[in-house]
Amino acid sequence: MKRFLLYLLRWQLSTPILALCLIFFASLGTTMATIVSNLIGGIIFFWVDKWIFKINPPHT
Repeated sequence: MKRFLLYLLRWQLSTPILALCLIFFASLGTTMATIVSNLIGGIIFFWVDKWIFKINPPHT
Protein backbone atom coordinates (compact mmCIF):
# COMPACT_ATOMS: atom_id res chain seq x y z
CA MET A 1 0.00 0.00 0.00
CA LYS A 2 2.92 2.34 0.77
CA ARG A 3 4.30 1.90 -2.77
CA PHE A 4 0.91 2.60 -4.25
CA LEU A 5 0.53 5.83 -2.26
CA LEU A 6 4.05 6.93 -3.25
CA TYR A 7 3.23 6.18 -6.86
CA LEU A 8 0.03 8.26 -6.64
CA LEU A 9 2.01 11.12 -5.13
CA ARG A 10 4.58 10.82 -7.92
CA TRP A 11 1.80 10.81 -10.50
CA GLN A 12 0.35 14.03 -9.06
CA LEU A 13 3.78 15.70 -9.00
CA SER A 14 4.36 14.88 -12.65
CA THR A 15 1.43 17.05 -13.76
CA PRO A 16 2.83 20.48 -12.79
CA ILE A 17 6.33 19.51 -13.92
CA LEU A 18 5.13 18.48 -17.36
CA ALA A 19 2.85 21.53 -17.56
CA LEU A 20 5.84 23.80 -16.93
CA CYS A 21 7.77 21.98 -19.64
CA LEU A 22 4.88 22.45 -22.08
CA ILE A 23 4.78 26.17 -21.32
CA PHE A 24 8.56 26.48 -21.67
CA PHE A 25 8.64 24.63 -25.01
CA ALA A 26 5.40 26.09 -26.41
CA SER A 27 7.30 28.00 -29.08
CA LEU A 28 8.21 24.65 -30.67
CA GLY A 29 4.55 23.95 -31.42
CA THR A 30 2.10 21.69 -29.64
CA THR A 31 3.37 18.37 -30.95
CA MET A 32 7.09 19.03 -30.41
CA ALA A 33 6.48 20.60 -26.99
CA THR A 34 4.53 17.49 -25.97
CA ILE A 35 7.25 15.15 -27.24
CA VAL A 36 10.04 17.06 -25.50
CA SER A 37 8.04 17.36 -22.27
CA ASN A 38 7.30 13.63 -22.22
CA LEU A 39 10.97 12.82 -22.83
CA ILE A 40 11.95 15.05 -19.91
CA GLY A 41 9.25 13.44 -17.76
CA GLY A 42 10.53 9.99 -18.71
CA ILE A 43 14.09 10.95 -17.78
CA ILE A 44 13.00 12.27 -14.39
CA PHE A 45 10.33 9.79 -13.43
CA PHE A 46 12.11 6.65 -14.58
CA TRP A 47 14.45 7.10 -11.62
CA VAL A 48 11.63 7.96 -9.23
CA ASP A 49 9.64 4.90 -10.31
CA LYS A 50 12.75 2.75 -10.04
CA TRP A 51 13.18 3.93 -6.47
CA ILE A 52 9.50 3.40 -5.64
CA PHE A 53 9.31 -0.08 -7.10
CA LYS A 54 12.94 -1.06 -6.45
CA ILE A 55 13.37 -2.44 -9.95
CA ASN A 56 16.30 -4.84 -10.02
CA PRO A 57 17.94 -5.99 -13.24
CA PRO A 58 17.43 -9.68 -14.01
CA HIS A 59 20.18 -11.99 -12.86
CA THR A 60 22.23 -13.51 -15.66
